[in-house]
Amino acid sequence: MSQNLYKTDAFTIEYIPGADILKGDFLRCKTSDEYVSAIRAFKEAYERVLPRYTFWDNTRFGHIITPEEQKWTDAFLNYPGAQKGITEKVGILVSQDILAMLSVYEIFEVGKAPLRPGFFANEKQAMEWLTRKETPVAPLPDTKPLIAVEWDADNAKAVIRMEMEAPDLPYYLNRFKRFLSDHDFLVENLRLFQELTRRERKILSMVINGLNNGEIAEQLFISCETVKTHRKNIMRKLGCSSYSELLRFGLFL
Repeated sequence: MSQNLYKTDAFTIEYIPGADILKGDFLRCKTSDEYVSAIRAFKEAYERVLPRYTFWDNTRFGHIITPEEQKWTDAFLNYPGAQKGITEKVGILVSQDILAMLSVYEIFEVGKAPLRPGFFANEKQAMEWLTRKETPVAPLPDTKPLIAVEWDADNAKAVIRMEMEAPDLPYYLNRFKRFLSDHDFLVENLRLFQELTRRERKILSMVINGLNNGEIAEQLFISCETVKTHRKNIMRKLGCSSYSELLRFGLFL
């Protein structure tokens, strides 16, 4: 038997003691206020029961969570919960609103909490995964999407169509967004990369592959000081102030 812990016209929370699952159900979520109110209520219930599993019914979820709200959700709910080391799995029923569902997925991509939720098309699938005794790793898509390419000869355009299971949609949409982000980075920084000499590009490649100054110097038959000079010039030309920024230029190599 489940226990009703919270109920409004927009959001309900119930606890299933036998399975140790805390379930939040979005009956309606179209605004930021409705979303924030639901997250606050869920955290209060979470602190009361400290469940082994959490389960979100997002089938009626229609709010596109902003980047600021994504960070807030991670800092307010996900990260503190993960720090307690109690909850093992998070299951989510997918919304038919694609952009809203993608914004939910991104919370776990950009956040600090080491949580990887499972996305499911129906409650039966989610409950079986949540209660199954296994390592708490969310399932990745079992199959590749079916891809069809159609050629629009009149407009000289190609149309790509992809067919996949509903729970796999956030996974592939997020990777498609990363592809577009990488493309934007390449376009915006091509001029900077072209300013590097052939030797600088070689050293950049070696740095990105994890070689230290001594290893680079040995392989290129130059001194460590020369390597340091090259690295400073590379950082300056590319406008990088950290190693993590430099790594992004590996897209050119």
